[in-house]
Amino acid sequence: MVRSMVAGVAGLKAHQSKLDVIGNNIANVNTWGFKSYSYNFKDAMYTNSINSTGGSVIAGAAGGHNASQVGYGSTVSSISNVYTTGAPSPSSRTMDCMIDGTGFFLVGNMVNGSFTNVEGSGLFLSRVGIFSVDNNGYLVDDMGSYVYGYAVQEGTGTPEKPATAAEYALTGETVTVKEKAGQDPNAVPKIYEITIGGIAIETTQTDFKDQLQDWLSAVSGKEDIDAATGKPTGKFNFSGYNVSLKRYQDPTKDKPGEGSVDLIITAKGVGPENDFDKTTTNFKPVGTLIQTNPGNDRVAGTAAVYPDTLSTIRIPIDPDTGQRYDIQSWRIDEDGTIMGTDIQNRAIPIGQLALCTVENPNGLEKASGYYYTVGANAGETEAIKPNGGPAGKIKSGWLEMANVDLANEFSNMITTQRGFQANSKIITVTDEMLQELVNMKR
Repeated sequence: MVRSMVAGVAGLKAHQSKLDVIGNNIANVNTWGFKSYSYNFKDAMYTNSINSTGGSVIAGAAGGHNASQVGYGSTVSSISNVYTTGAPSPSSRTMDCMIDGTGFFLVGNMVNGSFTNVEGSGLFLSRVGIFSVDNNGYLVDDMGSYVYGYAVQEGTGTPEKPATAAEYALTGETVTVKEKAGQDPNAVPKIYEITIGGIAIETTQTDFKDQLQDWLSAVSGKEDIDAATGKPTGKFNFSGYNVSLKRYQDPTKDKPGEGSVDLIITAKGVGPENDFDKTTTNFKPVGTLIQTNPGNDRVAGTAAVYPDTLSTIRIPIDPDTGQRYDIQSWRIDEDGTIMGTDIQNRAIPIGQLALCTVENPNGLEKASGYYYTVGANAGETEAIKPNGGPAGKIKSGWLEMANVDLANEFSNMITTQRGFQANSKIITVTDEMLQELVNMKR
């Protein structure tokens, strides 16, 4: 008679465990990358009241009959993860990303050097791509673990070096400023003539620096042409050059109406071929001309090469400066390629994310946070480069929502509650029957 009591208690425990699973699913309905669990029952052990026997066709013998068995309730059969991909949720961060497929990110503590064996690395698997860069330039997730993938091979991935223009410094050039001759003494505003290197322009500015700016605007990129001959005067030939002000001496602080300036003359074109011929009369400055930058031709960049061995991902070093690139913005492509834009607006390849494929995802075991460890029954686990296959591709600017089906969870909660209630009723009825048995002695 007490077997029903044992079965009822076993049923209560099993249904309580299922309710624990349902509660955990609902609690994580807004947890990024969470995979819901399903609870599966199985009936508990049995005892035979009557053993089965086989029949006999000998004269006078009886036929066979089946066994009669009594069970002891239910227990847990398995608690399995449901590894369907959750719905994408938009994020405002370009370094947030999700996997559109069945793969996992590879994260964990620092592993020195490179490796290929994921199972022996001691690292974790993750479905949550909330990434950032730490103070040492490494790519990390929001739990502080390093993100592993394929680093840029040394000597590759360098950006293009654009050609630069030749520059010259013209120092100590005399400047004279005077009122334009023949104008009305009471004219407002007054017209001034500012002359540098024999080139005069008119201006209404009264401040010397403003007068200089008017002169620069007037002559920059232009030739000084002799009106009579139509040829360059031999004073300055600014054709193909830009002229800017480096420093100046105000004439009012030295000799009235006369000062000096230092100018920077930059070729409009780029590369050494834009150097001018100092032997011609096209450029005859009065001051001292010094070449400060010869300019250089364009140097093509090199394409990034990603080896097949896994390592941490870190901002590369700029070979020109010996310092890590100053990255201002980020982009993650579908194939996991991480690109940065540096302070000079150059595209810099940083690395490529790895995706791990697991033969039996239900063989993974939950660790802290949203991490998984590779269990003994997970089967073969390997890392690949995202290629849009079953492992998936990367969606930048999105995060994966939990795959919890609230409607299904609430319906399961109702049936579990009723199952728990029914098992408790079995215990109550068994108790009443035992009470009747006890009362038979009275």
